[in-house]
Amino acid sequence: MPNPDFAAELGSIPYEEVIGTPLRAAVEANAKASMTAADFIRSVGFTEPTVGQPEPVTVEFGYEKRTVDDSGNETTEQRSLSVPLLLLLNIPYFEVSNVTIDFNVKLNSVESYEQSSEFEFGYQQTTEASANLGFLQGKTKSEVSVSYQRSSSRGQEIERTYDQSVHVEAESVEPPEGVNRLMGALEQTIADDSSNGNGNGNGNSNGNTS
Repeated sequence: MPNPDFAAELGSIPYEEVIGTPLRAAVEANAKASMTAADFIRSVGFTEPTVGQPEPVTVEFGYEKRTVDDSGNETTEQRSLSVPLLLLLNIPYFEVSNVTIDFNVKLNSVESYEQSSEFEFGYQQTTEASANLGFLQGKTKSEVSVSYQRSSSRGQEIERTYDQSVHVEAESVEPPEGVNRLMGALEQTIADDSSNGNGNGNGNSNGNTS
């Protein structure tokens, strides 16, 4: 019986699907993660006006600023700070950084042998009798049949066992350059404004002495 062709068995495995499918899944995961970050910036960081262009969503802070001049006069000034919301949040940027594919193939050659025997034995006896002048005469006829049959078969089968595991690692990454430029532009919109002040002494609302 010929030896099993393990090389042909290995060559019939669709490696392009075994390896390509997890890699395609990783690429799609990265694409979806990028789109999630973009949707986060658009939906959280900007308004959705029915007319006009989107505007940055800002957070207003109020605080008091106290200043003391050279003469010891203290001035209190109410100020407000407007900061874009995106500057106060971490934008979720993640990507699949490593994909490890473990694929194990186990091939076993199993040889089978089967043998069967069949034996048949048959016996048949017939008797014929007749009367002639008061005497009985007869004869007996016997038939014996014997048959014997033996058959054997031999086969070979290759058992295949596949085991695959995929390890995926994802990590937080730096935002793209375009996002960094967006953050820089938003920083320029931070407004620190003063309102009506309540001065003590000779100070004015701007905190400067005359």
